[in-house]
Amino acid sequence: MKKQLFIKNVIILSLSSLIIRAIGMAFGVRAASVMGAEMLGRYRLTVSLYTFFFLLVTSGLSVTATRLAGDFLAAGECRKASYIRDKTILFGFLSGTILCGGMILLSFFLPTGFLGQGSVGAVRILALSLPFAAFSAALRGYFTAKRCILRTAAEQLLEQLSEITVFFAAFDYLEPAGISPLLCAALATTCAEVISFIYCIILWIADRRTTEPPEKVTQLFRLASPIAVPCTASAGLRSALSAVENSLIPAGLMLCGADQENALAEYGIISGMALPCVLFPSVLIIPFSQLIVTELSRENALGHHKSIMRISKKMLKVTIAYSLITTLPFLFFPEIIASALGFPSKAAFFIRVLAPLIPLSYLDSAVDGMLKGLDCQKSYFHINMIESVLRVIMALTLIPLYGAAGVIVIILFGELINVTLSLWKLLSVVNKCDLNYLTPESC
Repeated sequence: MKKQLFIKNVIILSLSSLIIRAIGMAFGVRAASVMGAEMLGRYRLTVSLYTFFFLLVTSGLSVTATRLAGDFLAAGECRKASYIRDKTILFGFLSGTILCGGMILLSFFLPTGFLGQGSVGAVRILALSLPFAAFSAALRGYFTAKRCILRTAAEQLLEQLSEITVFFAAFDYLEPAGISPLLCAALATTCAEVISFIYCIILWIADRRTTEPPEKVTQLFRLASPIAVPCTASAGLRSALSAVENSLIPAGLMLCGADQENALAEYGIISGMALPCVLFPSVLIIPFSQLIVTELSRENALGHHKSIMRISKKMLKVTIAYSLITTLPFLFFPEIIASALGFPSKAAFFIRVLAPLIPLSYLDSAVDGMLKGLDCQKSYFHINMIESVLRVIMALTLIPLYGAAGVIVIILFGELINVTLSLWKLLSVVNKCDLNYLTPESC
């Protein structure tokens, strides 16, 4: 591994992610005050549905572009990496268009009495962003493989700034005319994806001019499917079950005695305020998780088993130390944090009880990145499926009985199950590195 280049890319991605997350947090605080807790709850339900389609079309595609292009670049076959670039972005745009139609079709069957008519319109607007999001995700994966992190960081920053600008402009001009803030938020997301897409088109054209003409990769489907299928299936199944779980939360709170308004408001405080708050510091772990995919994939392709062991152990140590330190402020000063962000006092309680999620979530993010880099997509899929099914079962049984306490148990226990299984799998694979060459069959 080129240590200096890796550290440079981590610094670039960390700083850009910190800026993006800080802007996003400020935007979330402002949006929460504009919408109110109840409408924020409706918005989170809408986003959970959009997330299913978004991850279905982007997650496997981005990892596939990174893995395949990275392997060819490691072998010195740059022209084949360019072929991967062109094919993945083309496939992404086409598949995004198909899923766009599917999401619009699904919107006609949504329960408008519960979500509200504004949410249904927001779903249709969000659907239009899928082809552009898929194109950008594929190209982002390719540039990650090339270690051109500054380009992807600039693209994500542009997207975040565009979303914020469009949202407040739309709210200022359309809200007085009776347009729901949900529609303004959906319009902002879609416009941001379009602007990001235009920027990616420019990057793609520039990269084609500076690289050799693509060379066809034979049996591309055979190479891509062991990577794309498990990652896409895992993300799709997990987000689908997450959408089901999210819809069960306010319904369960209503069964526990809350009316619809209070149920949506409490859900909005948990998912739209407390959770984003405790997960905010992960901005400094996520870059490692993203870049480690390329680095471990390269070391695995070159057969550098000792290097894999060394990188993995360092990654785990850094993640555990950072997450434990980060947890402390959320445990001891949640009232100060909630007050500084303008959240209601009830949010401080949820911030404190969700603080143990920090070491679990951060470690899970790091381990998932390492599993992808070591070609263990099948294990990644199985672990996420187990967690998601358990969370849905618990949502059906615990929330109607215990209300918000059941929601907290589901979030913490689900993450604990996931990180335990993922870490066990990673350690079992890494411990074999000095004995066997890692292959998909070993995962």
